[in-house]
Amino acid sequence: MILHTTPDVLADITIPASVSTQVHLRRTEPALYIADNYRNTAHIQALVREITRRLPDIPLSTVPLDEIHAMNKGLPTDVRMELTSPQRKVVALFRQAVERKASDIHLAIGEDGLAIVKFRIHGELFKVDSMSEEEAENMASTIILSMCDVTEAQFNSSRPQDGRIKASYLQGMKLFGARYSHTPTVYGIHAVMRLIKDDSENPPGLAELGFLPEQQETLQDILNVPEGVVILSGPTGSGKSATLRTLASMYMIQHDYHKNLVTYEDPPEGRIIGAVQCPIVADKNNPDEVLRVWRQLLSNTLRIDPDAIMVGEMRDVFSANVCVTNAMTGHLVLSTLHANDPINILERLLTLDVRPELLSDPQLFIGLISQRLVQVLCPHCCQDWETVQNMLPQKENAMIKAHCDTDNVRFRHAEGCDHCEGGVAGRQVVAEIIRPDARFMQRYRHEGKLAARRYWLQQPGSISRNSHVLKLINAGRVDPRAAQSICSLDEDSRMNIAEVVNE
Repeated sequence: MILHTTPDVLADITIPASVSTQVHLRRTEPALYIADNYRNTAHIQALVREITRRLPDIPLSTVPLDEIHAMNKGLPTDVRMELTSPQRKVVALFRQAVERKASDIHLAIGEDGLAIVKFRIHGELFKVDSMSEEEAENMASTIILSMCDVTEAQFNSSRPQDGRIKASYLQGMKLFGARYSHTPTVYGIHAVMRLIKDDSENPPGLAELGFLPEQQETLQDILNVPEGVVILSGPTGSGKSATLRTLASMYMIQHDYHKNLVTYEDPPEGRIIGAVQCPIVADKNNPDEVLRVWRQLLSNTLRIDPDAIMVGEMRDVFSANVCVTNAMTGHLVLSTLHANDPINILERLLTLDVRPELLSDPQLFIGLISQRLVQVLCPHCCQDWETVQNMLPQKENAMIKAHCDTDNVRFRHAEGCDHCEGGVAGRQVVAEIIRPDARFMQRYRHEGKLAARRYWLQQPGSISRNSHVLKLINAGRVDPRAAQSICSLDEDSRMNIAEVVNE
């Protein structure tokens, strides 16, 4: 929107010297541009209040700091550039995806001379459009060549390429950022754009993510421990990064922002207020270069005086051992790892050459967390047991009767309604959280995984992922068929755990 106003409205507003390099006030066709990293400071907020008091409808935009400097010098910037036709199509696609709360945009290019556009919404892919192969390739090459600030200089459809979308193309979408990646396929290329929501102003709490009250209490206790390793596990797309950011934000809040939290992420997936966030700046198409930068940054950690360290992922022997070493030198370390369950985290670390005697130290490994995401039903159109039971396969019917409260269980209405996407309102965490003690570690080391798990489930407040998901099913929030895809409804009984707990 362009405002037509007299220069007098803003004529007597002087930008204070303390923020003059962090904002740009355009006085003709008024607009206020604010540097991303400074938008929440007191001086900036005071200036915004003063300007919007004079001109309530003035457009506000956040842009990278270098663009603020360019605008203040009168240099051309991406913000002022007219978008080309392919750029407009890409931006429109981003806006459409944000409106439908998609996490990813998929562009399958080449089969039958067409390209199919799909959005990943609540974990599922929905077809939203199709276009010609030529048009889609033009969009993909436009992203690489003109819309990324970290990428290669040339578009190459014959090998994988990655890039980070410039912030100026994401204005007004409430996104922290967006990543582009493509890989060659039999027919052409498959491109994926990951949208990273900006929730730094109001980061989700543990309850909003889906953790139960007992689990929230355990996690809060873990974050009050001054040193040790906290590891989240789960498959790709299980929400580990979101939980990790929430734990990091909780740590800063619990310590009134008087601690130095240093993070290493590739890429950063959201702002953590008060943290020193370090991206991995390297050619993503060169794995050796990425690994070299990871090692360089991790090796340098102790020189920047951290109280706590967050490592986006333990991706190799080096990063796993650096995390453990930093925890042994008096730091709280938060990280993620691909593992199936909390105890499998310890087994995975053994394959990453962490010494066995360290893996049974409860003062070193203070939190083992495994999580999945399960779809939450739309309360407006979900169906009850009486409506659905006769349509279920016999085996599925029997499983639900044996393990669920059929009076309260609800099912997805695939056609959906005006309030949802295909009967799904969102997704939430299903988790197991182990805070190891000496007896747990002793059983793990001398009696094995199952004995350690049985001991843990006998402790007050312990909740298996099976019991977590059954609570959601019996509250009518989760379809038992969706739950079965992340955790078998009879998982605890098959492992004889329920009987042990009731002894």
